[in-house]
Parts: sequence; structure tokens; C-alpha cells
Amino acid sequence: MKILIACGGTGGHIFPGLSLAQELNARGIKDVLLAGTDHPLEQKLFGSFGLPYRLLPVAKISRNPLGFLKFIGRFMSASASSIRLLSEYKPDIIVGFGGYASFPVCIFGALAGRKLFLHEQNCDAGLANKMLALFSRRVAVSFKETEKAFGKKAVFTGNPIRAGLLSAGRKEAQARYGLDPGRFTVLILGGSQGSQAINTVVGDMLGLLGAEEKAQLNIIHIAGMKNYNDVQKKYGGSGISGRVCDFVDEIGSAYAAADLIISRAGATALFEIAALGIPSIMIPYRFAGGHQYRNAAALKAAGGAIVMDEAGLTPRMLREGIFGLKNDRVKLMAMSDAARRFAIPGAAKRLADIIL
Repeated sequence: MKILIACGGTGGHIFPGLSLAQELNARGIKDVLLAGTDHPLEQKLFGSFGLPYRLLPVAKISRNPLGFLKFIGRFMSASASSIRLLSEYKPDIIVGFGGYASFPVCIFGALAGRKLFLHEQNCDAGLANKMLALFSRRVAVSFKETEKAFGKKAVFTGNPIRAGLLSAGRKEAQARYGLDPGRFTVLILGGSQGSQAINTVVGDMLGLLGAEEKAQLNIIHIAGMKNYNDVQKKYGGSGISGRVCDFVDEIGSAYAAADLIISRAGATALFEIAALGIPSIMIPYRFAGGHQYRNAAALKAAGGAIVMDEAGLTPRMLREGIFGLKNDRVKLMAMSDAARRFAIPGAAKRLADIIL
């Protein structure tokens, strides 16, 4: 049996696809191929997995007339590459994880008679999956609320998370990042490509911290490859204990060291954080249809997160949020317990059961 997993575009699509591939391999199904995009970050990501993969051109739609013409050209190239991949690999099953990057290979595979299954990570269903659902056998969803978008084809599985995230040790993680074990550790995430907005507000917050506050904190800041140098400069000479990284392959160790996470609200990060029971301050991305607001609202309603709106967020508000939680251990424990209850263990196993 050959299974093609289309999971490119962002880390939020890629990591659930990787989790499924790991689960299939563990069941003895070794002929699994991952398909992503030719973005430089994805080349680095897929190359680190140790699994077979192919990278394809990507076509992201644009409303700008000139951008739309470029989209047409890229879509034709992505379509040709997808058809060639399908002809060469001849998969029995295709599993699409949503996003514009998965659309060409999924649609042409379905039209060629391949069995198509989908997974929707976000609370609000994406356009690509809504269109592809017409051709799919089943659509697995991470949130119960999303089932209504796909009707009878929907099945609730939760969001697959990467194998090994739950096994990282705290002491080893602290040593890896050179952290003071007696300090409160904040992990800052901006999604797989980083967030300039989060980088800016955190960088400005550093200047508000007094010596006593700095002495209480460790910070691991994953800034993204594009903004790494600028963020590194803001930490230089700040007196903050911790580490600035452009990207982290083994995110499990960063999670293991964290007492609090400041993050975007992509579904994959949200479910990873929940599975580990880490309290979080979610700062949803304002664009891309605003779907991250609904993701964050679900975890907030469960009691596992505080949500701050990027539009009105100030460095002072973020500082108060961090130290308000740091100084309230009872609330931190309650948020941790609530996050774990929100998590959906075994999502990769349920998804593998469905497609097999």
C-alpha cells in the first residue's frame, strides 16, 4: 500500500502530516511519501524528518490583478508537478492536511480515482478543504465544532501531534538552553515562520523590565529565520537569561523547559501546548480569515489560555500578563489542568484507523 501525505504550506499543516506518517510507519506501512512546498523553510524541515518526501511548487491565490496572473502561472506549474508526482508514485491513498499547498495534488489525485481523505486542523474549516471535501471519503477534524462544516463525512479525531513531544525531560531541556532552574521560563512562539508583531511587542517589553523582574525570568524566544538578527540585537545586553533561536527542530525540549508559553493560535501549536498541559497566552494572527481567534477562543473557554488581541496589545499589557500568571501559582495549575483536559490524545491513531 502506498500513501501520499500532502501537508505543506506551514508548520501547522506539516507536523500533523509527519505525526500520521510516524504512526503509519509504526504499523509496518513503510511506503509513505510526504509532499510539501519548495519554500526554503520546508526544505529544511522535511530534510530533518528522515522520511521520503517531495517538494512541489506552490500557488497561493491573490486578489491583486498582477498577483492573480502570477497565481495562474504558479498553479499551472504546481498542477503539472502534482500530476507528474501522482504518475510516478501511484499512491493508493492520498491524505490532505488543508491549505493551498495541498490542493493541486489532492484534486488531481481524486480525479484520477485515488482514495482521498482530509484532515482539518482549525476550528473554522479552510477553503481548500471545503472544496476538496466533495471528492473525499472522510474529513477528520480537530475541533468538535468543525463537524458541521463537513456533514456526514466529518469524523472527530483531534489534531495529531508529533511523537516524542511528551517524552522530553525538564532538566535536560534546561541544560540544553543554559537556563537557571530557579527562574520562571517563558517560551515565545510565533508560528513556523515567526511573528514580527510578537517579536516587536516582546522586544519592546524587555526595556520595561526592572532588574528584579529580569532576575526572575528565563526566556526562550523562537523568532523565525527572517527576524532572528533583529530580535537577537534586542536581547543583547538586556540582562535576560535565555536563548534566541531562529527555528527549533526539537521543539519538545523547548516545551519541556517552559512554565508559560506566548504563542500564535495555530491549531497544531495549540494542541501541542494543550497535550503538555502548559499555560499559555495566545495572541491570534489577525489575518487569514481570523481563524486563529476561534482556535484560541476554544482553549480559553476550556480555561487553558488567556487570549490577547494583537491589535491593542502593548508591551506593558504583556508584562503584566506574564507576571500576573507567574505570581499566581494556583491559576497556573488550574490552567495547566484545563489544557490537559482540552487535549485529544491518540489523534494520529484514530486518523490512521480511518484511512486504513
